[in-house]
Amino acid sequence: MKLWFPAGSLAMLAVVVLTAGSPNLPNLPNLEGAPLADTISIASLNLDHEASFEKVVHVVEAAPRLRQADIILLQEVAHVEGGPSIASRLADRLGYQVAFAPEGPKIYDRGLAVVSKFPIEDSKVEWLTPYNLHFKTRHRFALAVTLRVPAGELRIWNAHLDTRINPEQRLGQLQPVMDEAAKLTGPRLIGGDFNTNDFYWIDHVLPIPHGGGYRSTVRRAMAQLGFQTPFADQLVTLPVVRQHLDWMFVKGMEPLSSNVEPISFSDHHAIWAAFRLAR
Repeated sequence: MKLWFPAGSLAMLAVVVLTAGSPNLPNLPNLEGAPLADTISIASLNLDHEASFEKVVHVVEAAPRLRQADIILLQEVAHVEGGPSIASRLADRLGYQVAFAPEGPKIYDRGLAVVSKFPIEDSKVEWLTPYNLHFKTRHRFALAVTLRVPAGELRIWNAHLDTRINPEQRLGQLQPVMDEAAKLTGPRLIGGDFNTNDFYWIDHVLPIPHGGGYRSTVRRAMAQLGFQTPFADQLVTLPVVRQHLDWMFVKGMEPLSSNVEPISFSDHHAIWAAFRLAR
């Protein structure tokens, strides 16, 4: 999701961008060769409201980490009224299954989806804690799905959180998902666009650079529940302002490798990881 800044903050943002170091894309290990029988690969991407299926499928098919992923989490998914979503058309193209949910009636470009090589046994929308952001307020939600994978059941929550909130509010928004995940057993993944930008927001409007502490706050909270992530805090997934917004946290799954995949039509990079599931 794009960050929004009032006019008075643009100069401040320019200073932050111009004085930041070079883009930090760590050389994370790759899983070379054919995947092992007990591993699965998962990608996550914010589609940035892209409504052209031809553009989306061209980029996905040209990106091996996306084309070969067993599961893809998608945010800001567009659809047409009475017609299929971009995610549904992508699933058809790949021969995969799909679970899709729009943000609400008459909203056609902010859906969530899970595209899966494995059977989808159930899916449901879980509404997250709302905040009044004064303008462009959205009712955030997570799409929860259960997949039948070779190791058994895998529960996934694909979430998209608000941008202009601070660390404790961010945890509060995600709390319904965290509470449900803590009650379950077996392999679990909480991922998506968490919008963990490095700004402190005054009254949800004015950004103060380098004051958020989002990444460490979210990571600590997830670790207390026994969830880990293969992604380093300094990873860049929003290159325009060099922020790490996109995540996967897992439990009952061993991370093997991870990386990012630049996407030409989106303001986000895709993230990708391979995991071994505990049986």
